This record gives sequence, C-alpha cells and structure tokens, in this order.
Amino acid sequence: MSESPGVQAAPQEVWERPFVRAHQEWCSAFVLELRLRDVPGLVIGERLGEVEGHCTETGEPPSAAFGDPTDYAREIDAESSPERVSGVWTIAALGAGQVLAMLVGTAAIRNWVSGEPLTYNLVQLGCLAVVAAALLCLPRVLRPLMAHPWVVGTALFAVVTAAGVGAAAASGTSSATVVPVSPAVIAIGLFMVVIALSWLEYRELTGDSADDLVTSPLTPEPRANIAAQRSGWIVLLPPLMIPTYYLAMGILFWVFG
Repeated sequence: MSESPGVQAAPQEVWERPFVRAHQEWCSAFVLELRLRDVPGLVIGERLGEVEGHCTETGEPPSAAFGDPTDYAREIDAESSPERVSGVWTIAALGAGQVLAMLVGTAAIRNWVSGEPLTYNLVQLGCLAVVAAALLCLPRVLRPLMAHPWVVGTALFAVVTAAGVGAAAASGTSSATVVPVSPAVIAIGLFMVVIALSWLEYRELTGDSADDLVTSPLTPEPRANIAAQRSGWIVLLPPLMIPTYYLAMGILFWVFG
C-alpha cells in the first residue's frame, strides 16, 4: 500500500543508497572528512546528495567530477559555515578518561592483592599525562593515521608504550608518594567511574546514530535495512572495551597475583 497523503517518507541513510555503495571508498572519505570537521549529518547528506545528483546526470564517477574526496570536503566546508557538532571530541575525551581510570584502577588492584599501598611519583604522573594527551589528539591525527596507518600508528603505539614502560620503571622508587586512600577503594571506585564514562560514551554514540544520521535528501531507494544491522553491536563495542579489559586484568591479578 502506498503511503498516506501528506506523510513524507522517512529520511534514508546515505549508506543504503546504491550510488554510495558503488563508490564506497570515495564517499566514505568524503563523509569522514566532514565528520572530523564536526559538520552535522544532515548537512553532509545534502552535500553528498549534490554529488550523487551531478554524477547521475553526467555519468561521471565522483573522483572524476569532484577530485579527491578529502580536498573537496575541505573546499565545500570552507565555503559554508554549518552549525557544528562536537561528537568526535566528546568521545575522545570520554575515551581518554576511561583509559586513565583503567590504568590507575588496575594498578590499584595489583597493590590491593599484594597488600601494598598505591604509590605515584612525578615520572608516573607525567607518563599518565602523555597517554592522556595522545588519546585526546586522536581526532587530530585520524586523517594522517588513515593515510599512513603504519607510520602514524607505529609512532602513537611507541609513545604510549614508552609512557607505560616509563611508569612501570619509575614505580616503587624512593621519591614515590603514597596515595592516602585504600587500593581497594580506588580500584572499585575507578571501575564505577569507567562504567559511568562508558555509559556516557554509549549515549553519545547512540545519540549520533539516532539524531545526527547522514541522510540523503534524494528520493529514498528501497531499504536494505542496513542501518539496523550496523547500529547494534558496532555501537556497543567501543563502550564495552575498557570495562571488559578492566575486569579481565582484575581477574588475572587475583588469580596470579
């Protein structure tokens, strides 16, 4: 049965469109660049709809008609001033908070098991600051990371690993200051913090999925129900990673500590 008069078809996510699926690499790079610039999904969908309309009319692929997708995204973003969203940076901040809470919390579990107080010194605090800075910079380095994954990825891994090794090497020194809170309280309290931050991250991710979809203004194609399949476990995985690792490390420390 056809839709009732006056009822507009629900907006269609761009990833369901045959044109986008046929030019997946170009369209993905285009959308990613605008997402990293905090352009709302509706605006991105309009711009991608213009690309699809032109290419459908002329028969050209988007690479021939508009050139490099990243450069074209930067060009049209510079020409307009859409209202910005801040989802990328919010998720980066929440992720950085989870990792820092996990690092301190799992260290507290180890000391809790061994019956020793938790201690920190300036070197360890500096190493934690380096890890936090590296995580907060991820939105900035995502473009070069995708362009040169081995080079940039190896550099990031080296920085984080060096910070971890430095913190481990500096532990237990005479300059360390005892944290005046029981390791058990710290371990349990920070696990609750990780859970809370994970929930906020999940809300941010699902909020983006529900309220800021990249939808096309063009006439909807027959739906393939792709969005529902993609928005399930994929949205749950990032928020679950840190709490799961926290629990796994806690179990390992209790079993083998």
